[in-house]
Amino acid sequence: MSSHGPGISMLPEAVRDAGFRPMAVLGRAAANDVLTRLRPQLDGLCQVDDPTDPRALADAAIMMCGGTPAAILSVHDGTIVPAAAAAALVGLPAAPAAALSRARHKYAARRALAAAGLAGPRFALLDSAEAAASVAEQVGLPAVVKPVNGSGSNLVRRVSDVAGLATAYRDLAAAAPGALGGMYDRMLVDPDTETPLDPTRVFLAESMLTGREYSVELVVRDGEPEPVLVLDKFLVDRDHFECGFCWPPLELAAERVAGLAATAVAAARALGLDRTLAHVELYDDPRLGPTVVEVNAGRGGGQLIGPLTAVATGVDPRAELIALATGAPRPERGTPKLPPPLATLTVFGHESGRLVAIEGLDEARDHPDVISTVVATAIGERLDHSYETFPINFLVAGLETRDELSQTYQELADTVHLVVEP
Repeated sequence: MSSHGPGISMLPEAVRDAGFRPMAVLGRAAANDVLTRLRPQLDGLCQVDDPTDPRALADAAIMMCGGTPAAILSVHDGTIVPAAAAAALVGLPAAPAAALSRARHKYAARRALAAAGLAGPRFALLDSAEAAASVAEQVGLPAVVKPVNGSGSNLVRRVSDVAGLATAYRDLAAAAPGALGGMYDRMLVDPDTETPLDPTRVFLAESMLTGREYSVELVVRDGEPEPVLVLDKFLVDRDHFECGFCWPPLELAAERVAGLAATAVAAARALGLDRTLAHVELYDDPRLGPTVVEVNAGRGGGQLIGPLTAVATGVDPRAELIALATGAPRPERGTPKLPPPLATLTVFGHESGRLVAIEGLDEARDHPDVISTVVATAIGERLDHSYETFPINFLVAGLETRDELSQTYQELADTVHLVVEP
């Protein structure tokens, strides 16, 4: 399970609703404040030295359950692949670990999407500041530089010239070691070529896409990706954090919505995904058309995208994921509970540090546009502003235009304040 964001706070309840007992395996490096927050939600929790070791995960799960568990799964980007491998080790249904690994390895994913004939940016690996000029020639400028196995918009840089590309390399090489709980500190193996790569020294450069951003929620069962919902990523801040998604997409013709969904489906097939969820991020690029940014396989979208999907479509992504992981039939699907338009908004803090107070939350809950609020952090927990943790999340309804959505977001952001100390 993930220790950050709404996913961990909502998954245990869904596990219980499916008739199972939620338990979690975390690394020994997990912070005490995280353990304190998680324990009341779980029937069992243990720690292992290396939460990316499939054998260690499998042994810990068997020990806690007193036998083979019903499922082993993760919704944390750093442990989705080893959890699937652990499930396979003990004979449980699981998404193919190689396919999940291909999606997580952004360079391997780009190769697979290109081989399938999908439109995409030019891309190359950047392994030194001195290589900036040759990489810029390969991908063009402006460009985006990011970790090969990054998550939560961590260490994403936009550059406009060769000097900027070289500077971005130095910045990422300095910041990557130890970041995201050590996510980049382990060698990354390409699932198709078996080539090892050091994510703290080698990064992915891509030509910059333009146009509006969207996402597609997929359920993949029996090798067939099902597009459940297409969302408009209408608000992204200067740190590339996703502040707002809305449904239906704003001012987008039905054929464009269908094109985005079809591209997401084609991407899931190209990567070989099965028995899993995927949150696919895309641009509707004026030159290339619907173009995949990345495929977040093994989980649904962050924020309150899961609850929004459930009330908008009757498809509960959490129930779907649990059924896939346990080998159960497709869950019974309900009818939509709320009409469009709907949106999910996240208020992020502006500083890293220990959370000591959340001011204005009751007032924000009472905002006339807000229908649900989820706080995905706890007092005393340490917040890291270098990546998305989705601390304060709102589901809102009835806002039909970009201006209305942006105004409500600003009102909520002006009302809620996360008070942190270093």
